Amino acid sequence: MIAKLAAKLGFVPKSEVVDKLQFARSVGKRLDEHREVVESIAASTTLFVDSPWHIDHMAVQDDYLMRLYHMVHGRWPDDSTRLQLTREVVRARPPILGKCSLPEFSKR
Repeated sequence: MIAKLAAKLGFVPKSEVVDKLQFARSVGKRLDEHREVVESIAASTTLFVDSPWHIDHMAVQDDYLMRLYHMVHGRWPDDSTRLQLTREVVRARPPILGKCSLPEFSKR
C-alpha cells in the first residue's frame, strides 16, 4: 500500500533506479571505459593540446559517471574496499582530468 502511494507521488524504489543504472554491464564498466578512452586520446592524439576545452568536457563526464557509481554502490570508485565489495576493476582517474569537482566527493 505504501509502495503504491509512493509511486503515485512519483517516488521510485532505489533498487529500481540502481537496476536501470546498471544498463549495458555496469556503471563501473562505463566509468572504466571512459577513462580508457581518455588515456588513449591523450596518448595517441593532440586533441587535448589543440583544444583544451575537451579536457574539461571529459572531466565533467568522469565526474558524472563517478556520481552515478556512488549512487549505485554507496562508495567512490577509488575506495579501497570497492574491489572486495563490487568485484569491479575501475582504473584510476587519468591525471590529465585533474581532481574530481563534485562537492560531495571533496567532503569525504
